[in-house]
Amino acid sequence: MNKNQKIVLAIFVPIIIFFIALMIANSMGVSEVTKILAEDDPFYKLFGMKTSTSYTHDPFDWGKTWCVWLVYSASCCLFEFLLFRDKKKKDKGGLNEQS
Repeated sequence: MNKNQKIVLAIFVPIIIFFIALMIANSMGVSEVTKILAEDDPFYKLFGMKTSTSYTHDPFDWGKTWCVWLVYSASCCLFEFLLFRDKKKKDKGGLNEQS
């Protein structure tokens, strides 16, 4: 693989992994919001409900999603390291030197 292909992979693979991590963190960062309805609210009149519950999604709620972002960062670092490491084995100790 030549250098240009490595650079393209180094840019696009972490972006793809980011969107996968974003979807996972979005499903983990769900919070329940309960709202007390006023007596003149239409839902209160129609259904007799005193509270309304809704859910918010926050993929950057670090208290709930820190593990997703830690795994994302570690996987990107590992991918970049394995992509750009020097594959040439250096001779150690001079055992294979020719005289």
